[in-house]
Amino acid sequence: MILVVDIGNTQIKLGIFDDKNLVEEISFITFNDFINNNQLLKNYSIQSVVISSVVPNLTDLMVDEIKKICAIDAFIINHKNCRLKLNVEKPETIGADRLCNMSAAIQQYNNPIIIIDFGTANTYDVIDENNTFLGGAISPGIETSARYLIEKAALLDKTKFNFPDQVIGKTTATNIQSGIMFGAIDQITGMIDRIKKETQNENYSIILTGGFGKLLSPKLKTKHILDEHLTLKGLLHIYSLNA
Repeated sequence: MILVVDIGNTQIKLGIFDDKNLVEEISFITFNDFINNNQLLKNYSIQSVVISSVVPNLTDLMVDEIKKICAIDAFIINHKNCRLKLNVEKPETIGADRLCNMSAAIQQYNNPIIIIDFGTANTYDVIDENNTFLGGAISPGIETSARYLIEKAALLDKTKFNFPDQVIGKTTATNIQSGIMFGAIDQITGMIDRIKKETQNENYSIILTGGFGKLLSPKLKTKHILDEHLTLKGLLHIYSLNA
């Protein structure tokens, strides 16, 4: 079995694959949570470990901890071993999670492709007909924006990330929900339209992934595919290309 580890800014995701089948997915909010609950990995016969990280100070800690548990040196994903065509100025600055998303999407879906990943930041990755990464865009994530708004406006209460029944809210909570949730949908639609216009191409496969993808997908009228495990599958695919 292969253990894949996605270290993000707000959580750590683990996926355990048997061949290409994801048999278990586990999430931890902090590295300490992982340390306190990592014994469950001993339930599996793990032969390889792959890590994608956008938090450099946690990468070495995770490598050391994994080695203690599994006695395996982890494979670390970067721009040099991802086997992707990256037509950008500084490929070394691309987040490893984005590299994984692109690798999985190219393998699984028809090009050209726009990948939208909803995390701490929303990322837009554009891949052309030749499977070349052209670049993309980054905006604040839904939860990031909401937390900042609530922290800076003392009279606003925390509210759930739900779509209200109407755009015009009648309470403070529904005002916030409308602005955040419908605003997110309009941002997605607007960014897709801009990308299509700039590249003069209307035939993109639109792939949604990340924590809020499942929540936003039903409200997005643009034709798209929701792939909640895209990053984990990309970790596995890049490793398989290098194994």
